[in-house]
Amino acid sequence: MMPSGNKQEPSVGKRFPFRMSHVAKTVRGHLVTPHWHDHLEFIKVVEGTVTVTLDNHTFTAEQNDIIYINSRQVHGIQGSTDGPSRIMGMIFDRLFVTNLLEGFETRQIYSLFVRANWVPNPIRSSDPMWQELNRELETADAEYARKEICYEMAIKSCIYRMLTTIMRHYARQLPAVAKDDLSIRPALEFIEERYAERLSLEEVSKLTSRSPSRFSRLFKEVTGLTFTDYITSTRINMAKQMLVTGQWTITEIAEKTGFCNVHYFGKVFKESTGVSPLQFKNEAIRKGLDD
Repeated sequence: MMPSGNKQEPSVGKRFPFRMSHVAKTVRGHLVTPHWHDHLEFIKVVEGTVTVTLDNHTFTAEQNDIIYINSRQVHGIQGSTDGPSRIMGMIFDRLFVTNLLEGFETRQIYSLFVRANWVPNPIRSSDPMWQELNRELETADAEYARKEICYEMAIKSCIYRMLTTIMRHYARQLPAVAKDDLSIRPALEFIEERYAERLSLEEVSKLTSRSPSRFSRLFKEVTGLTFTDYITSTRINMAKQMLVTGQWTITEIAEKTGFCNVHYFGKVFKESTGVSPLQFKNEAIRKGLDD
């Protein structure tokens, strides 16, 4: 079950699920209104200074900075009051990449990567990754504009090189067990689909053919969280996305994300984000109207 409303499906083609875009603002206002989607995205600040919000984190990005937006991250970008702002965006379906990966281990590591938020934003020109990312981003933009024969192949190679650069740079952050034993993926997918239900360790461990105790240890090693904490984190992330839409009441969101009551939901949400669900919702609405 996924939230609706502020989930915006990018207009990418089904055959070639990729798009480049350029957005400019001459006065303060949203270049990108707060929303989320399942796709992966890179954004480069071409001109000016912008304020970026990723989930509940806000930061400033300057000209030439690159921003990586993971799947299902709520994000918005606002222009500066000091002058014009312009951004370039690359967006593509994460399955577009997954379906082309060869090798079980590579597919699993990529799957873990897109679930995490390890990349520090913004990626500045002083970062070792920036030159490679910027070169491939500019190349993909040129290929997309010209659309010469085999441009799809050229763009795919750009995407692969960009993701390879990031994943290699942050490979040390992958727990060692993630490279040796990535068999908990069925459990992760089950939790993602059934997070609103009452899930037991015994039930989910059976999906990996492991005892509850062995599964519990492996799960913590791979994800960095206990089984219970991972479910709670998933529920909170879903709740944040639903709060941004403004479509549901806080009580309804608590029910839809698997919390036993709204008071417990509020307590856990504030422990996780530092603000109450109502504060998070009002701030999202304020940012959406502050044009």
